[in-house]
Amino acid sequence: MDRNKNISVRESFIRTIENKILSGELEIGQQLPTARELCRQMGVSLTIVNAGISELAAKGFVEVKPRHGMYVADYKLHGTTETLVAIMRYNGGKLSDHDIRSYCESRCAIDPFVIKLVIERASREQLRELGLRLDKLLKAQDMEECCDSITDFFNLMYFLSDNSFFSLIYNSTIKPQKEMYAMFIRKNGAGLIKENAKEIYDCICRGDAEAAGKESVHAMELATSGSTSII
Repeated sequence: MDRNKNISVRESFIRTIENKILSGELEIGQQLPTARELCRQMGVSLTIVNAGISELAAKGFVEVKPRHGMYVADYKLHGTTETLVAIMRYNGGKLSDHDIRSYCESRCAIDPFVIKLVIERASREQLRELGLRLDKLLKAQDMEECCDSITDFFNLMYFLSDNSFFSLIYNSTIKPQKEMYAMFIRKNGAGLIKENAKEIYDCICRGDAEAAGKESVHAMELATSGSTSII
């Protein structure tokens, strides 16, 4: 097991198993050694193994079958946003083209409805708060500040939809989103991102859900097609 001084023994155990699965060394459907055998092989306590297996199961990497054993799960079928983060870490923090396209397609489907709900449900005071988030984005100078500001803007927009499920979806995907924004800014600069957010906000303030939705979809299309594409 690879030991990293910056992370706990439990996390080192989890990452070692994740990496073996993602590399194909441990194949989907393959049975894992028993917990006690993993203790012996990896030089960790039973407590560490049990806690690590529980987390790997929650991430969709491992399936525990009572009285049968532990198996490598189909993480693409049963995974969570934490699975995506683990895949990014394995790939050096990068998202695959398929992941980027999949996320952008999801935003194209969800954003217009979220915007409609914001127009219907958000108060003037809440829209002013969204405007302050926009101002921070427009003033952002470096890439990190811009990535933080644009995700803060959309995170609040999703929250203002007053739909807890949509809000949780956005909040749980902020890390891969920041990576996508960083990729886009490295290639195209931050201008298009700022212009798009401003146009969406202006349309929301005018109560024009259709125009705001189209602008949001256009932003996702910029990331997946044409000369500005990051895939």
